[in-house]
Amino acid sequence: MTNKPTRIVLACDESGAKGHADKDEEFPGQVGVFAGVMVPEEHLRRVAPLFQAIVTKYQPEDGKLHIANLYPEIQESLRHDVYDTICTAVVPCFWYAVHVAGFHKAYLDLKALVDEARSKHRSRIKFNGRSVKPPSLHVELFEGFYGNLIAFCQERGKTDLAIEVRMDNVDSPIVRDFDEVARGLLDFGPKTTRRRGFDPATRNVHEVSIRTQIKNPEALGLIAKVHELKLNPVTKTEKTDGLVLVADVLANSLAYLFHNRSDDERYRALNRPEAIAGHPLARYLDSFRNWGEYSFPDTFYRHPKDAERQLKAEG
Repeated sequence: MTNKPTRIVLACDESGAKGHADKDEEFPGQVGVFAGVMVPEEHLRRVAPLFQAIVTKYQPEDGKLHIANLYPEIQESLRHDVYDTICTAVVPCFWYAVHVAGFHKAYLDLKALVDEARSKHRSRIKFNGRSVKPPSLHVELFEGFYGNLIAFCQERGKTDLAIEVRMDNVDSPIVRDFDEVARGLLDFGPKTTRRRGFDPATRNVHEVSIRTQIKNPEALGLIAKVHELKLNPVTKTEKTDGLVLVADVLANSLAYLFHNRSDDERYRALNRPEAIAGHPLARYLDSFRNWGEYSFPDTFYRHPKDAERQLKAEG
């Protein structure tokens, strides 16, 4: 029998880069960041009004309230109010960040491998599309951020979940992509990928199918289940949601922190406690009891110049 799920509201927003992997960084150390806060449903009645009061204080007469649209002195005041309220409410904060240059290099490396394999196994059958479609950094950031929430809950024994995700206004195709990767994160059933190709010699259409499945997800420690998932983008006509405002301020401040690191730190890992040690909310961002030794984005999307630095240090 399934336990009654723990109901959670997850508010999130992004800052920095969010394009596709075929684009390199526009300036040294450019990053994309997703950040936000989690509030269990039973605490929502206590917490939400605290942040909604901040919206009331700073809400402009026209349009949504975004920290980037405010004058610098107002931005500082808003940050101060948000930080104080997070400390008062004791709200756990999360983030997930990726180096644009590392994301770009991972794409180029994969594309080179696929192109090499295709060149060695020539076929007269012509498949449509690129050898490797460049993934969206925006979607990757959301997937990693959402995964951090799942890991946080599982670490605390909360493995039956119902999650409402609140975010700023996002185009419908992006929302669909977010929903797909969130559901796919814990979907270990069989998956089939199909591609169609045309044989000009016989004028026949051929279909190739690849079927994959994880046989034993429990062996990987993946035991959480999300029984309900609802993505709620705040539309342009709705008033600013206080929790989404907090996510906006948090993401903005983390992007600023990462983009203004010293030359020695600029290309280093982004998803470790030491990366945010200088942030005023470091205590609340240090959400995991055990961070482990491995960080996927800081390994797979490592900045090329950080890899060069490490090689020189080891040499």
